[in-house]
Amino acid sequence: MDYWQVDVFAERVLAGNGLAVFPAACGLSTTAMQGLTRELRQFESIFLEQGASPRSFSARVFTVEEELPFAGHPILGAAALLHHLHAIEDSAAWELQLPNKRVSIATRREGKGFYAEMDQGQAEFGQTLDEQMAAAFAAAFGSERDHRYLPQVVSTGLPYLLLPVTPAGLAAAKQRQLLDDDLARLGAAFVFLLDVDAREGRTWDPLGVVEDVATGSAAGPVAAWLVAQGLEQRDQPFALAQGRFLDRPSRLDVRVTRDGRVQVGGSVQLLAHAHLLPSPEELA
Repeated sequence: MDYWQVDVFAERVLAGNGLAVFPAACGLSTTAMQGLTRELRQFESIFLEQGASPRSFSARVFTVEEELPFAGHPILGAAALLHHLHAIEDSAAWELQLPNKRVSIATRREGKGFYAEMDQGQAEFGQTLDEQMAAAFAAAFGSERDHRYLPQVVSTGLPYLLLPVTPAGLAAAKQRQLLDDDLARLGAAFVFLLDVDAREGRTWDPLGVVEDVATGSAAGPVAAWLVAQGLEQRDQPFALAQGRFLDRPSRLDVRVTRDGRVQVGGSVQLLAHAHLLPSPEELA
């Protein structure tokens, strides 16, 4: 069984967010998928199986801690690799079926790499925090709030609490306590800190240990929120930045269509191709 390492939201290799892609993962158990993700130590891995049509695949995404119902950079990275493996034309379209969501992705060749854009659908807007709750979450990161905006839960498949902070607050941020219970009460899975004016953000794993480099599943909610706040216009593309504090600069292109559908895209670079020696049965 072959697997690949790719860099997503990256205009060159060794930038953006690293990803392991298993393009033909038939026969791997859930235990094996989780174990391989921990072994490879990428922020996420994605496992594909051929669907009913040549351009349709089922997909499962894992972090080193858990399986995710939806993710951004794994979907884009997987689609770019599928283009490399299965399409001879310059542009192609793909469908990935996740456990609870079906995603359409358009890909095209771009220099030595690829460009992929996904349709995340319409955003769902959840609870807006009051001043007291907002202050508590900011304190959990040792961060200074941007008091012009209140934090809000927004989702395009994975719910984020969007927490606007100052530039200094973003730079100094570090998660200082577990937030799982507090987030669960809000219907959120993660916190995404956002410097609104710079269009730059940061987020961490649930334990606050590993910072994500570039978060496609958060880019969609951020784009929808900025449009809802009147800070960006529908049908006008713009870019978000992430990864600067990890020396992995990443550009996440976003757009909200006239009918409210959120598009997230970025460049993808192929980095490595490897062969898994044990059989799926040996990994079960």
